Amino acid sequence: MLAKCLDGIPHNQFRQLIEYWKHPTVQAICEMNSQNRKKQKWRHRMGPINFARVRVALRAAKDNNEEPSKPEIFIATRTKTGKEIQADTQVAIAELQNHQNSGETTDDAFMAVFRKEQPGRVRCYGRSVTTSSLKKDEEINNLKQKRADEITSLKEELREEMRHLFTQLLQNNPGLNFQDIPGCVGSNLASPIDASTAQAVRGTNLPYSSGSAQDSVLQKENAGN
Repeated sequence: MLAKCLDGIPHNQFRQLIEYWKHPTVQAICEMNSQNRKKQKWRHRMGPINFARVRVALRAAKDNNEEPSKPEIFIATRTKTGKEIQADTQVAIAELQNHQNSGETTDDAFMAVFRKEQPGRVRCYGRSVTTSSLKKDEEINNLKQKRADEITSLKEELREEMRHLFTQLLQNNPGLNFQDIPGCVGSNLASPIDASTAQAVRGTNLPYSSGSAQDSVLQKENAGN
């Protein structure tokens, strides 16, 4: 084993590693891990790529950015281009497709094939994801969506109020140019009336609907004189 030491690895460190491998306790652990791995079914083929990255890639590939289902994650992580699919994986994929073709939902089809989830874990989400964490994330996303809907609704109400306000303003002042109103130039609010009815000749005296506005104009004229 020392003769197979790779270049760049000190021989004294490699010798310590060999002694560690040959320790009876370590060999027993290795044998147990080997037997457990042989019992595993439907092993994924993602290597060091975690399932979260797979979910992000699948979500981005959809037009509506929809969350991928468990069957989609299972198929994506157990198949690899250019490599043969394991026999037990082929059977599981066929069963999933049969259940979904019969009209079952993706969750029902997944549970029918793989049975109930084991405590403390959730299939197709990776090691760190649990049922409670998924529930918490769902609640947070629901709150965010609710907040976004409320903001959108308030913006629509504000637009309607602004349209109504400007409509009344232009009706009371037929000669008013909509672009002369401070703060409206460059605004993303659509004009409340047709542009042809809102045109006014610049430089003309604009009628005012309130006495306070007329007083203001008179004060400016007097100050200029």
